[in-house]
Amino acid sequence: MTTELERFRDDAIYLDEHREELMKKYPERWVAVYNKQVVADAKDHKKLIEKLKDKGISPGRVYRAYLSSKEELLILPDVAL
Repeated sequence: MTTELERFRDDAIYLDEHREELMKKYPERWVAVYNKQVVADAKDHKKLIEKLKDKGISPGRVYRAYLSSKEELLILPDVAL
């Protein structure tokens, strides 16, 4: 049985391995990956969190990343999950 931490790690690996194709599909967008599937995307992080909550998915349980061809340092505010 896969633990939550192992699933989260696998989702991070999935995103890393599929980054190029996902960047084409979701350019300059936040994506949330759960069980090796993109379950939500949005232009801003706050909207991504809202979409996850609307779907009944806990934001703290999904791997989230911003897909951009630009190298930027993103500092996120503390968000209540």
